[in-house]
Amino acid sequence: MKMHIVHPQHAAWRHSAAYRGHRTASQYPAPVCFTRAANRESSLPSITEHDLSVLRETASLSTSSAGLTQPHPNSACILVGPDGRRLASAYQRAAGAVSSEVQALRAVRDGARGGVAYLNLESGDCHGDGAAVRALVDAGISRVVVGLEHPLPHARGVAVRALRSAGIDVDVLSSSTPCAAEQANVDDTIMQMLEANEALLHRAVLRRPLSILKYAMTLDGKIATASGHSAWVTSPDARANVFKMRANSDVVIVGGNTVRRDNPRLTTRQEGGHAPVRVVMSRTLELPENASLWDITTAPTIVMTQRGARTAFQAKLRAKGVEVVEFDFLTPEAVADYCYDRGFLQCLWECGGVLAAPVISASVAHKLMAFVAPKIIGGARAPTPVGDLGFVEMTQALEVAEAEWQQVGRDLMLTGYFPSSGGLRALERALGTATSTAPTASTASGAPAAAAGHGVAAATVSRAAAGAAASASRSADNSSSSSSRVGWW
Repeated sequence: MKMHIVHPQHAAWRHSAAYRGHRTASQYPAPVCFTRAANRESSLPSITEHDLSVLRETASLSTSSAGLTQPHPNSACILVGPDGRRLASAYQRAAGAVSSEVQALRAVRDGARGGVAYLNLESGDCHGDGAAVRALVDAGISRVVVGLEHPLPHARGVAVRALRSAGIDVDVLSSSTPCAAEQANVDDTIMQMLEANEALLHRAVLRRPLSILKYAMTLDGKIATASGHSAWVTSPDARANVFKMRANSDVVIVGGNTVRRDNPRLTTRQEGGHAPVRVVMSRTLELPENASLWDITTAPTIVMTQRGARTAFQAKLRAKGVEVVEFDFLTPEAVADYCYDRGFLQCLWECGGVLAAPVISASVAHKLMAFVAPKIIGGARAPTPVGDLGFVEMTQALEVAEAEWQQVGRDLMLTGYFPSSGGLRALERALGTATSTAPTASTASGAPAAAAGHGVAAATVSRAAAGAAASASRSADNSSSSSSRVGWW
């Protein structure tokens, strides 16, 4: 059966050497702390305050194409001459595009000899030709400072070893790297490196796209009135943040209830740039005939349902250009695995409380983006952002890691990581201990092999290494209990 790739960028990532290598890797390499001291018989500090400052610039620069082209790792290169002058800078603009290293070196031609190249992310090899490493060697670069080893197992440490073999000094930032800098600045810089590629980090360790659960609620924990009216809970400033997050995501996912109640468009409200794929999950396919999401002139739409559901309506959707994917049994886990196989890096879940509960309990949600508005609605029947998780004691409550509060207009925004992720530092530590399993056959029509069910052991082992709670593991019991909640279909 056919599966249509809905975006050229998605196809580029899916068929890149990086994607293929990740899907076939059998084992994550053990973590290695690369330092110049390890290469030489010297204990002199290898990373300076100046190095940290430039690395933080590369992290910021690497996200310049966010919202414009997805999905792709965020990488940037800053070249500094032997006399300390800034020579050039560049960032990767799209999946499969010319690497940031090559772009920067082209800008200076032969002027980089003896200089230093700063990279927020270890050079990858999207085209399979080693172009980035070869360009650095041929340009006569004397030193390379790397902010983060590549998370993908087949690429981790490869460029570092190749550069060192060519006689180039390479320093890779880590907590154990000798530094002539304040430890607080080292830790802050490491965190910025991780944040710049948090989606890639989650994909590499957990073998699923980074899944962000977003919701907005009042002070008394309501997402709408008892009648279902919800426009608007938050301020325009908060909604602008959501539009930006959509533009930075590959997929926006909702349930059938949201389509029936709100008739959303799920667009970015921006001219040009990246338009995320809009996904509707519905087992029964009891959906409106003329929903706004069936208009694909501004963004593609995929409807995910169970095999055999309303076949006549499926035909109508396909006639409008909507892609329909059938699953033997539709669950949040199956959808997340399918999105992984499509090559997506980041999924934004904008669902109601009934779907949010199984998304959380099945360990599909990795990150929380919650807005709290200074309003009170009241009402025992007014819906809340998360449905029943089956908890009966406060000790069962899920704690959000690396939580941060930020004021957005008159509202507050909380971001943090669910136990299924454990946070960026936990994922970084897990990189060296995660293992992968052989993929299993897909249960989704139109999905390539292993669209549902692959890498279960890898994800479970990785989450355990990241300090995930036992209740967050993807077990069969967890899957069956979450799929029994059918209110959102």
